[in-house]
Amino acid sequence: MSGVAWRRDFAESPCFAGLAAPARHFSGFCDWPGLADLNQRAEQIGVVNALGLPVCFAAQTERHSQCGYEATIHATGQVPTRSADWHDFFNALIWMAWPRAKGMLNAVQHHALSMASGQRGPVSDAATLFDESGLVLVAADARLADLLRARQWRQAFWEARPAWAAARLYVFGHSLLEKSLQPMPGMTGKCLWLQADAKTLPDDRIPEWLDASVADAWEKGRIERPADLFPLPVWGVPGFDPANRSADFYANQRVFRPARLTPSGVST
Repeated sequence: MSGVAWRRDFAESPCFAGLAAPARHFSGFCDWPGLADLNQRAEQIGVVNALGLPVCFAAQTERHSQCGYEATIHATGQVPTRSADWHDFFNALIWMAWPRAKGMLNAVQHHALSMASGQRGPVSDAATLFDESGLVLVAADARLADLLRARQWRQAFWEARPAWAAARLYVFGHSLLEKSLQPMPGMTGKCLWLQADAKTLPDDRIPEWLDASVADAWEKGRIERPADLFPLPVWGVPGFDPANRSADFYANQRVFRPARLTPSGVST
C-alpha cells in the first residue's frame, strides 16, 4: 500500500500487541519516516542479521527476485525498502521487534532458495507465508492449538474462551499488519504455536526469549512445509473484534471455514 497518507494511529489495532515499543517511536511522526529515521532506530536497538551484520534499510531502486532479495539481506544486512509504503514500513517494524526471528527467517530463505537454484520449495513457501502472514500463539495448554489446527472454530474461540486469558497471540507477518489498516472479517494468518507461559508477557514489546524461540523453531527445521503452520482467522480471537463477544459471530462459514476431509478421512 504505497502512495497513501501517513496515519499516526496505525498501531491502534490489537494486531500490534507486543509492538507498542517500536511503534510508539514512529507514531509521533507527522509524516512518513524516512530511511534515515528507520536506520537510526535500528542502530539504536542494535538490529543485526543472522551473520551479525547491522541491518539497514536501503532505497529499493530496482526489482529483485525473491532469491536476490534474500541474498542481499543475508550478505550485506541491507533490506531493500520503498519509501512511504506501509508494507515495507511494517517490515522494518518487525525487524525491530523480532530481530532474531527475522534474521533467521532470512537465513532459512536464503539457504533454501540457494540450494534449489532460486526455485521455491516447501521450506521457502512456509517461510514466505510466515514472513508475510505469520502469527505466533503462546500458550502453555496445547488445547487451543489442537482445536485451531483441527479448525474447530467454535470450540476454540467460544467454548474454550476462558483459556485465551492465559494465551497471547502476536502478529508477525507485515502483510497482516498492512491489512489491519483496512480490516476485513476474513483476515487469516498462518500460525506457529509455542508452548510457554504467557501470563507474564509484557504488553509493549517482544521479550528476547520469545524472539529467540521463534528463531530456534526455524533454525532447527520445526517448520518444513506450509502445512506445519495452521490457519487462524485473526478477528475470531477474543479481544480482537468486539463483535466476537457473541457466539453467532462464529457461525459465518465464509470466515470460519470447516475442515475438509480427504478421501482417507483426514481433515485439512
